[in-house]
Order: sequence, then C-alpha cells, then structure tokens
Amino acid sequence: MRNIWLIIKREYLEKVRTKSFLISTLAMPIIIGIFILPGRMASMKIGDTRQIVIVTAERSLGEKIQQELERPSGKSEGEESARELTGGYKVEVSNDLSEAQRNSLRERTTRKEIDGYVWLGPEEIASRKVSYSRRETGDFMDQGAVRSAIRNALAVQALESHGVPPEQAADVLKPLQLEVVQVNGGQEKKVNATAAFAATFALVMLLYSTVLFYGIAVMRSVIEEKSSRIIEVLLSSVTPTELMMGKVIGVGAVGLTQIGMWAVMASIVAAPGAIAADVFRKAQISPVAIFSFAAFFLLGYFLYATIYAALGAVVNTEQEGQQMQIIIMLPLILALSLVMLVFRDPNGTVATWVSMIPLVAPVLMYLRIVIQTPPLWQIVLCLGIMVATVFGLLVLCSRIYRVGILMYGKRATLPEIMKWLKYAGV
Repeated sequence: MRNIWLIIKREYLEKVRTKSFLISTLAMPIIIGIFILPGRMASMKIGDTRQIVIVTAERSLGEKIQQELERPSGKSEGEESARELTGGYKVEVSNDLSEAQRNSLRERTTRKEIDGYVWLGPEEIASRKVSYSRRETGDFMDQGAVRSAIRNALAVQALESHGVPPEQAADVLKPLQLEVVQVNGGQEKKVNATAAFAATFALVMLLYSTVLFYGIAVMRSVIEEKSSRIIEVLLSSVTPTELMMGKVIGVGAVGLTQIGMWAVMASIVAAPGAIAADVFRKAQISPVAIFSFAAFFLLGYFLYATIYAALGAVVNTEQEGQQMQIIIMLPLILALSLVMLVFRDPNGTVATWVSMIPLVAPVLMYLRIVIQTPPLWQIVLCLGIMVATVFGLLVLCSRIYRVGILMYGKRATLPEIMKWLKYAGV
C-alpha cells in the first residue's frame, strides 16, 4: 500500500505542477464562455430607437403595422420576442407609392434621417414578398420584428374583412406562451426547457471529455515511461500491479482536482449579482446532479483508465496508441449518439437497459438522473454493475500490464495478448 501511495503522490504532483494543467483548467471556462457569450449578447436589448417609414396604399394597414411596432414591450418570463430585443421603433406611415417618393426615402436613409423604409405596394401584398430597405442589414432581430409586425397586421386586416372586430382579431393572434412544469415525486416545478437542455448537455459533454482526457493521460504516462526505459527502474521497487494502480488513482486525483476548481469557478459565476447568475438559475441544476457527476466520473474514469493503462503497456509509441484508442472510444461515441433518444424518453425501455451497459453508463445513466431521476433500484443496479466491471477490468488489465510493460520492439497481436493472460495466471 505504501508503494501505491508513493506512486499516487508522484503522478499527482507531477501532473498538477505542469503548465498544461493550469492552462487546461483555465481554458475550459473560457471555451464555455466563448460558446455562451454570443448567445447572451444576441439576446441583449441593444440599439437606439429605429425610425422607419411604412409605405402602403392602404393607410389602415400602415397604421396597424405602426401600432405593432410602437406598442410597449411586454416581456414574459423565459421568452423574448424579436421586437423586445430591439431599441424600439418610431414609425411614419406614407400612402405615396410613386418612384419619386422611393428616391426621396432612399436619400433620407443615406443621410441617416431615417433608418429604413418598408415598401408595401399591391403587388408586394399579393405575393407576400415585402421590401425592407435599410443602411445596415445585419440586425436579424430588427428584421424579425418588422416581419412579425407586417404578418400580424395583414392577418388582422384579413380577419376584419371577414367581420371579426379588431379586438377579437388581436386576441386570436396573441402569442401563446407554453410553461413547462416538471412533475416529480408528487411535486411540481417550473423549468426553463432551453436552459435545462443546455445545462444537461454541457454536463454530459464535460463528463465525456474529462473521462476520455484523463484516460488518455494514463496511457501517455505508461508509454512515456516504457519508451524511456524508466519503467525498468521503477519495477525494481514496486510490482506492475502497484504501478498501474498508482498511475490510475494519481491521474484520477488530478482530474478531481481540476473538476473541483471548475466547480469553485462556477459557484463564483453563479453567485447572486454575477453576470451568469440568471443562466444558472434558469438551468436549475440540482445538488443530486452534482454528486452524481462526481460518482459517475470516478467510476467511468477507473473503467476507462484501466483499459488505457493496458493499451499503453501493449503499444510502444504514442502514435500506435492513438491508432488503437479509437476502439476504446467507440462506446463513448455510441453513448453520445444515444443522448437525444435518452433525453426525449429517459424512462423508456431502450433508455433504461442501454444505460445499464457499463461502458456507456457513465454518460447515459447520468443523463437520466439529471433529466428525471429513475427509480432507485435502477441507479443501484447500474452502480453495482459498474463497480463489478471496474474490479474485473482491474484484474484483467493488470495481467496484460504486467507482461506488456516490459515487451519492446513490436505491437502485440490479439493471440499474443491471450498468451500474456495465460502466462500471468488468468
């Protein structure tokens, strides 16, 4: 046990003190911020009041569009229309459809007297192809707001032509707000479906990437020591099994340290008054999801790290390891391909039994827990299967590691690996 502890300490301190550990620890929050920030900025209310002219032969239609664009924003929880994300509108209505008027509006737009104009002649209304001329054409929120206002005004006008009063027409076209409520354990809880999906997917991807990253780190460490012949010196003091266990646990401790640092950063970002606090509040990540993350990271890491350690002992160079590791990655890739199926029906028959398979359980069972906690017996059964698989792989891979770590010169074939297992006493 003392030898294993010394190897754990060596592996841990060696990895934590490197610049790559610090860079990767800081890089992950930055990368996540790069993906989140554009969406948050796109949903910010920006810009000054826009001045536009609605040109149409039907003044009543122009006034309806004007009312749509100039009415006060009524922002609702979890939903913002395109118009509510603009700086507001000041609208003029014109009934002059002459070419001279069009040239005049074009010049006014060029001189920045107005921001743009909408041309709604009889042909445009009949074909539903409307021209909106502006100086800048990159504001999609503005385009969406104008399109929505014209569509609603045309719909109200059509309803009025069939005898529907304006007030009733407005009620018919009022946007529908769908409030998602999760029922769990006899309790109801409002959820923001978009934020919940984004947070769940982010946690699943973080679990996938960390398990894979640190599993590969174990393989690289084994290959490095094997290729430099340091392994021969180490084996004079420790057994191959102690060396493998020390590496797996030491690198795993580095992973937990990094995840802990990310958790501290996330708690600071999510603190009341912080910029991203609203995002975390809407996501509603439960403490159960956090504790489950740690449990499935540890089990998933030990499961894959032992396989990667055995692979590192089998190959002679990192290039060979990279070529062969795709076989180990296939179950995790399969798990990602099943994420949407599990997300849509977390308690379905397929999702239930697929999430019990040890090599994909770290991702799929964790996903089920975050979305809708499955029955306790399923979680216990999954954890039991994973623990048994980890111990089985430790025994099996330690035999391969014991022989392969001292084999040089050529890549081992499957028949040779089977001979190693027999030689090691399996």
